[in-house]
Amino acid sequence: MLVCLVTFSTAPVAATAEMVRVTGRAVLAPNDIPGSRRRALEDALYLAAMKGGADIDAFSAVDMGVLTADSILLRASTRIVDFAVVDEFRGQSQFEVTIDAYVGERPQLGCAARPDLALTVGVPKLNTTQQVPHWMGEALKMAHDKTVDVLRSAANVRLVDSTISLAPKAEVASKVADGFDYQSLLTGKVPRQDGGTLPRNARGLHLSWSAQSASARAERVVVTLNARIVDPAAPSRTRNLKLQKTVTLKPDTPWRALNVVASKDWSRTAKNLSRNFGESLATWLEQAACAPLVANLVAAGKDRYRVDLGSRDGLTRQSLAFVDGGQSAWTVLRVVELAASSAIVAPMNAARAPSRLAGTQVRFNDGG
Repeated sequence: MLVCLVTFSTAPVAATAEMVRVTGRAVLAPNDIPGSRRRALEDALYLAAMKGGADIDAFSAVDMGVLTADSILLRASTRIVDFAVVDEFRGQSQFEVTIDAYVGERPQLGCAARPDLALTVGVPKLNTTQQVPHWMGEALKMAHDKTVDVLRSAANVRLVDSTISLAPKAEVASKVADGFDYQSLLTGKVPRQDGGTLPRNARGLHLSWSAQSASARAERVVVTLNARIVDPAAPSRTRNLKLQKTVTLKPDTPWRALNVVASKDWSRTAKNLSRNFGESLATWLEQAACAPLVANLVAAGKDRYRVDLGSRDGLTRQSLAFVDGGQSAWTVLRVVELAASSAIVAPMNAARAPSRLAGTQVRFNDGG
């Protein structure tokens, strides 16, 4: 006997979990109500798994060219991630159980398709000491502009220029009157301070530059760049990065000259700074744009929790949050309210969820 295996079709496996509503049924056994309910629930779970997709294999048995038997093997290609019983009905002859179930593969928790990280670039903070060449202020300004140009090519990042100052209050606090800084004394120009504030649901990028040296005769200047992602709606998601580079100056650099002879020095310095700082900053921003969607649960009512993630981060009404460990090996929460920078989530099955979830860290399925 020759047995041939033929595969008719394979339904695609769900890339992420999705919710389905199904009703399972079982013959009612009057002497075993719990057993009838369990069998109806098992039927519902089977139907839910089949809703997510199925693999169908067909087997044909052939003997001497004559078909002797057919067999079809039907297997669910997805698994139940979590479920909740929404209704039960006990009839005269059968027991029915209706459930909402999330079926699919366990989501890959990493970078996936999500909105670009939109950042408003604020006015830079430039600080130079009296020990550095007078042109260092112009070099820092040019380095800032060139660095921002480099960042525009960062993947999954979108920059918007603005005249908003994003400097922390502690950074600008000074006993010296406004306008009396080193550059003002040299040029006679007072830096322009434009008004405006960053919208609550927007995120900003603040770059603070400083240059200092040990003495006026030193041949090395240390340039420090402090980068900060400002997030008014979610302060806990603020990010900081500090970069430093030592610039070596030529011995014959005109330290106090006020003419343009030194322009070649500060243009070359700006180019080198932007190249070095730009690459590091671009990598940092790309990592921020694709960082796992992780947040801590904050109590927001009975079986409701708030997270500092929202639609701007890629969350949708279909997004799921997963809790590993703790009192439950695998707890799933779904989005019940969604805003731009926050969301309210609730356990998929409150009866199976731990009693204390506040403070627990959750991870969302990307692109859900």
